[in-house]
Amino acid sequence: MYNENKISEHTVKKFELIAHYVETWAHTLLNTKDCKELVFIDCMCNSGIYEDDGGNRVEGTPIRVAQVIADAMTKYSDKKAVLYFNDSDAEKIAELERHLPAATDNFRIETSIGDGNDLLKKLKPALLKKDGVHYLLFYDPYTASINWEVLAPYFFGWGEFILNHMLSDSVRALKQAKRPEVKHKYEQTYLTPFESLMNSVGDRKEYEQRLVHIIENLCQKLSKKYYVVTIPFFIKTNALIYDLVFFTKHIKGFKKFKTAAWKTFGGKSSNQNTHGAEIQQTLFPTPPEDKQCYTVSDIADYIVDNFKERKTVSFAEIWNFVDEHPIFPTEGYKNEIKGKLTLTGRCRIGKSTADFA
Repeated sequence: MYNENKISEHTVKKFELIAHYVETWAHTLLNTKDCKELVFIDCMCNSGIYEDDGGNRVEGTPIRVAQVIADAMTKYSDKKAVLYFNDSDAEKIAELERHLPAATDNFRIETSIGDGNDLLKKLKPALLKKDGVHYLLFYDPYTASINWEVLAPYFFGWGEFILNHMLSDSVRALKQAKRPEVKHKYEQTYLTPFESLMNSVGDRKEYEQRLVHIIENLCQKLSKKYYVVTIPFFIKTNALIYDLVFFTKHIKGFKKFKTAAWKTFGGKSSNQNTHGAEIQQTLFPTPPEDKQCYTVSDIADYIVDNFKERKTVSFAEIWNFVDEHPIFPTEGYKNEIKGKLTLTGRCRIGKSTADFA
């Protein structure tokens, strides 16, 4: 069997989050009349088999997603699903194929070996013009290497994508880049001349902001509203390793991805170890600088701060307000949020309304 390197806890959480969201995504779309076919693309999929620190076998994104969608398709015989898994390493694809579910009349998997960007170029003509097709693209490079020219058309199709922004590479390695091809990689990822990137070398926030600006610029031509969620992932030492960036033009997908992330992290917004800071914040409400992990208490404070001094606010209005937040969820957390609102002592909760005056 192909001997894949061991993986860390944060990588397992990434697998869990994507599989959790895919399950929700698949069933939500398959229940609609306009969806005839689901397409999932993992253009940098690896072998799908890993080993954790305890020596236990762990299944990766492609295997988990394939199992979730294969199971869903047994309940929707009138719909179809196609999964595309690609990696540049033939041995990894050979190992992956040993663990994938079998094809059925309405479910199939296509594997390929090569550059993931080439696969996206190949799929684009048919995928973006085919009626009734809804896709979810997972773009997971091993380094801070993003080809926006290839990704750009997928912003305008009937689908969503999840992008792994490998910040640790930019923060640590950009200043050491000497070879022209390495410098070009960073220029392509941030659409910025290398000399300008060197002016902010090591500045994680600057790299994050550049990525946001690229998405904003690409979306200027969109005729409808879009939503972006950025989920940070941390290693055991609490160093930020990468951001998982989710893009959608559908409020339902936006809401469900936020909920999937919080469920994955046990009721908070990331896997950062807060060392009990959330308890201290409740006693002494001074938010830490550059906060990267939020709890339901933060959602309650956000609501109170916005609606303070207002009387008889419907929860329908409150939920709609929170649903627009880039990180905070409501689905699956409404009762808990109500409980935290009561604990703030700054509002009175009724059956369908809240009084902040």
